[in-house]
Amino acid sequence: MNGAARLRVDAPDVTIGPVVVQDAYRAVETDAGVDTPRIRIRGLKATGLTRDGIRLRAAPGALIEDFDLTHADAPSTGEHLPQGIAITAGTGITIRNGRVARFRMPVEPGKYTNGDGIATEGGTSGTIANTLAEDNSDGGFDIKGTWTLDRTIARRNGRDYRFWNTVTAGTITAEGWTSAAVWIGKGARVRIDHLIASNDNAAPLLIVAGSTDVVITRCTLSRPTGAPLVKSEGSGNRVVLGAGCK
Repeated sequence: MNGAARLRVDAPDVTIGPVVVQDAYRAVETDAGVDTPRIRIRGLKATGLTRDGIRLRAAPGALIEDFDLTHADAPSTGEHLPQGIAITAGTGITIRNGRVARFRMPVEPGKYTNGDGIATEGGTSGTIANTLAEDNSDGGFDIKGTWTLDRTIARRNGRDYRFWNTVTAGTITAEGWTSAAVWIGKGARVRIDHLIASNDNAAPLLIVAGSTDVVITRCTLSRPTGAPLVKSEGSGNRVVLGAGCK
């Protein structure tokens, strides 16, 4: 149960793809402790994945582009937390022009339902652009670290966007979420130029976890009458909403 392409030793300047992967546990994986500075993953199409699409441990300067990663129809179970793209460490990372879909776990009473489209850990940094995350059971984009997003679409995820630390966004789109369009973690600082959000249910637009600093300059919204804009899960939040955010 490892990657179809697995890097076991430090490997700078590696290029993977274009390539098609079918029915693997992971498509691309680096082992714990392995550094892959300036890795290039281009044109990766992977279907029927039973856990992850790409897992990179330490990947400063990485480029992931022109990808399409889809989980198998059956959700992951147990400790096999599924993620389309997971990055543990690295700065100056670029993710662009791709899609991650259906990284899911089953809903079980009393257990948190995981499953993310793109997940980055604290201390990472980079840009994500022109990327779609859809039908993932937790976060479409679950972003820790310092990141810039633009022209991203999150569709039918539990929380379309989860921002934990410092995020600056141009135009981002959220559609059909079940928990929040944008969930913002405790102490996070988030700036969004234009939030486009549409939903048929009354789930909140924003959930803020406490001591957050959030500015959304402009919104284009299509939501049920009376659906809440902001739900607070902690004190000390500062939320500034601009034109159309009502």
